[in-house]
Amino acid sequence: SNTKSEGDYHWPLTNYDWNAPDIGMDTEAEDISVTVTGFGAAPNCHFRLLNVHEHAASYDNAGLNRYTSPGAGASTPWFNRTSTAMKDIEAGSELFVDYGPNWFLTREGAFNLVPVSNSFENAQAFLLKYGKLLVGTNNRNDLVEDKMALPDEAQRDLWNIIKTFPYPTRERQALPQDHKDAIRAIHGDIQVIEKENSIRTVEDLKENGKCMDNIVPRQSNIPHAGRGAFATRFVAKGGLVAPAPLVHIADKLAADMYEERIGQRGNIVRNDTAMIKRQIITNYMFGHPNSTVLLFPYSSNVPYINHHSTEYNAELRWATDAPWIHNEDWLTKPVSFLEEQWQSGLMMEFIALRDIQPGEEVLINYGDDWQNAWDEHVKSWKPISPESDYNNLTMWTKLSKANNGKDGYIRAEVFNNDKETPIKTVEEQLVEPYHSALQIRCLVNVNHRHAYLFELETVPFFTRQWDGEYDSPMDADEKHSHKCNITERYDNEDSSDDEDEEATGHQYHYSVIVDVKKLVGYEGKVIEERHEIESVPRHAIEFINMPYTSDAFLKNSFRHEMQLPNGIFPNAWMEEEQKVNE
Repeated sequence: SNTKSEGDYHWPLTNYDWNAPDIGMDTEAEDISVTVTGFGAAPNCHFRLLNVHEHAASYDNAGLNRYTSPGAGASTPWFNRTSTAMKDIEAGSELFVDYGPNWFLTREGAFNLVPVSNSFENAQAFLLKYGKLLVGTNNRNDLVEDKMALPDEAQRDLWNIIKTFPYPTRERQALPQDHKDAIRAIHGDIQVIEKENSIRTVEDLKENGKCMDNIVPRQSNIPHAGRGAFATRFVAKGGLVAPAPLVHIADKLAADMYEERIGQRGNIVRNDTAMIKRQIITNYMFGHPNSTVLLFPYSSNVPYINHHSTEYNAELRWATDAPWIHNEDWLTKPVSFLEEQWQSGLMMEFIALRDIQPGEEVLINYGDDWQNAWDEHVKSWKPISPESDYNNLTMWTKLSKANNGKDGYIRAEVFNNDKETPIKTVEEQLVEPYHSALQIRCLVNVNHRHAYLFELETVPFFTRQWDGEYDSPMDADEKHSHKCNITERYDNEDSSDDEDEEATGHQYHYSVIVDVKKLVGYEGKVIEERHEIESVPRHAIEFINMPYTSDAFLKNSFRHEMQLPNGIFPNAWMEEEQKVNE
């Protein structure tokens, strides 16, 4: 439709995206958001009950070498994002992570009324006024039934009016639902009420919950598959291997990447006639050859479940006992209905087709279309030597004049974790350059007090000593990281007294040059500055990988969705069915 071609694409996965820096992927591409499955998608956010802290992922391609494996780039190389308890968590407590207030403030619909931090503060202030209305004082001892100005029934009615009054607000949503809880919270804390309401009994969870730890990721037994999912315990035939709540994509073309063009409103939209490649997330989705719909399971570890066309031991079925997340009537709705739904509302389950033993890899059948596509990919894929790599294997990278040597592509983490090898100077790199996918950056505050432009006429050249207090403060909201050139390396004469350097094993200091551009003045005049910094410690120098150089952007990587069989995939979503209904 004209709407779609102008950039309004149905992509509910937006609600499951994380900012790239939170995942440790800020240099993966120029503009990137990251979909995190499992624990990255399941927990909700409650700003007064946050109890889980999430950490960055690490780059680990599970041994899939881009030069020798046709499976390289077919699965995400980012792995092992861990989550830890911020405090002791009582059994049965709901787990909450921090989405950040902006996640809610930028959304409409139900999310538009989710309370943020200051909503609770305002709600608590309102409760104090409500308490004074009931008893005429702010004394907590007066909040007893015989001193109330209103009987219990009238209180209930009044509170119902407050909670259901038109024009809802975040503050009103932060108030307790029950009028008795509201009285308890007047001189207490809404947080206490909210916490009580967020806890379920262990018995209730055992009876109504879905087990999410029956599988864990390990190196797969399937060639070129990378990681696989392995049973942590015995799963009987017909038993639940893993739940699979789904995010639906109404039009599979939304998962493709295209060249850009200028739209009718002057905005940048995709050029539907110039497809580049399918996104890597397609490999984790289920679809059908006769439908535009894709389904993305976001439960823990289910993306690691691999394929075998004959020796599979599990299959997908629609959930039958989870009405709180699975809307069975959606299966009979047309695709146009799905396109109007921006929250997940479907769930499938991986079910054991036979007894699965602890430590056994869980496998399903991805379907004949997937198998044929993979066979064709393996047939056409050709290994290359690392010496043939001129930074030309991935999309949107600049061709290098020299090849990347016998070692080929190397991750920046290898150099950042190296505590012994000195960093090469610019002169040394002329003889033995680093891989063209690498960039050296230094923690340097270019707005340091000795380098601040008070006047536009200031000479834009600054020489100073590295200053940890200003260049790399521990409490900074963001680090001052800039591309730099290493001009000199020398022994750290004070290394015996430098506990930080001694602890990390780095015995050298460096002189570096940082070239930056600044916008100054009301007219935004560009000023070029050069900062020459001496005595820069090793921990203030880092390597990063240039954008678009990871395995996720390999040009010849495999892309194809998995297939649900006819008996499982809803007829209402088939293209022929859609034509009949139109």
